[in-house]
Amino acid sequence: MLVFMSDFHFIDETAGGHNIPAQAFKGTFEDICKFCDEPEEVRIVFLGDIFDLLRTTYWLKVPEADRPWGDIDKNWKTVEAHANNIIDQILQKNSDTFGIFQNLTDVCHLPVELERVYIPGNHDRLCNIFDSLRDKVRAGLGMPPDTTPFPHSYDDLQYSNRYGVFARHGHEFDQWNYEGTTNYTNADYAQVPIGDAITTQLVAGLPYTIMNYVKQMTPPLPASQLTALERNLQEIDNIRPYSAVLQWLFYQVQENPGIQNEINHAVKDIAQNFNNLDMVKRWYKRHRTLNPFAPDSSDMLQAAIEMFKQFNVGAAEDLVTIFNTIFGSSDRIQPGKADEALIEAAQDFLTHTSAYRYVAMGHTHNALEVPIRVTTNGMDQVYFNTGTWRKKYTQGRSNGFIGTKYLTYTIFYTPKENGDQSFETWTGSLQEP
Repeated sequence: MLVFMSDFHFIDETAGGHNIPAQAFKGTFEDICKFCDEPEEVRIVFLGDIFDLLRTTYWLKVPEADRPWGDIDKNWKTVEAHANNIIDQILQKNSDTFGIFQNLTDVCHLPVELERVYIPGNHDRLCNIFDSLRDKVRAGLGMPPDTTPFPHSYDDLQYSNRYGVFARHGHEFDQWNYEGTTNYTNADYAQVPIGDAITTQLVAGLPYTIMNYVKQMTPPLPASQLTALERNLQEIDNIRPYSAVLQWLFYQVQENPGIQNEINHAVKDIAQNFNNLDMVKRWYKRHRTLNPFAPDSSDMLQAAIEMFKQFNVGAAEDLVTIFNTIFGSSDRIQPGKADEALIEAAQDFLTHTSAYRYVAMGHTHNALEVPIRVTTNGMDQVYFNTGTWRKKYTQGRSNGFIGTKYLTYTIFYTPKENGDQSFETWTGSLQEP
């Protein structure tokens, strides 16, 4: 039995209390292990973005040179120390959950020893760069000590060759979150993508900066109002589609009409500060193609940041129109552009590689099962996305946002384990009152 899970995004909670309760993992693993009475083996693959070292305000409080997108070649010891502080907090905040991970064989009452495989994603990229973080990841997940780097993909042909599965986290096919080549070496994965700075400086930085402005207001907002506002702002990274972030800010102003100026100033500040980062300047230059008929990624990002520099929450509807013109409108239900990129990559891989039946990836947070083709010898080939365990707020077609918690995993079986059943996927959703 081979189980894939991804995108837990365990955090230090400086950017919000978004960690998943330990009980959710205990119940899930108990259920998974009931699906097969006599497993030949049990292997859990943690398919990336398990530890989130980016969705934190910690990096905003240290000099730019000491951040992962600063001067890491010169200041790597300082960056490593900061990263260790963050992962220590992640492990502490989720200690009950990691206690479950470390004792899965007993929790699941398994007749065989359970094996764990960890594939870093883009949010836990740093976990594979520093030996000290690798040690803590292995200890947290209950893996045996090892000095070698974590693999960047799961290739079943190198394990038991019983399932025909190939898996990556999936950020390799996202222009914002992978800066390496198609050689997929350790050096490629070590390159800092612009997505690192976007997540921390913009996404985590926006609520942090807005609240700094709001807390200086005279007269001050009541404590209960401040708490509710901060909690709502910290959900920004869970908004889908991303263009709806502008509308989300508009709703916060509706609930707190006196903070419009503070939001306007904060958004302009973080946009300007983002553009002033040395790493961002280098990224713009490196990705500029100077083709006026085909806007490149540098043009797109600069246009978006310029839009935020002119931000006025009172004109949110106009800004949404501009944003969608630049980036394309994301459908609220069907797979978006990021999903299509992963599906195309899986299709290309399977079309040229008949030794595999399945490709699995995470990253986009949308659980999917996409039939690719039937080979000439009659074998089904399918792409899976392992979804997320995070909460998502989806913009309604008419009005408002609806928040739902998700829980997704994919299981593959050997022929002896579950008869004719080759795989199953499970996606649960929960809406709290």
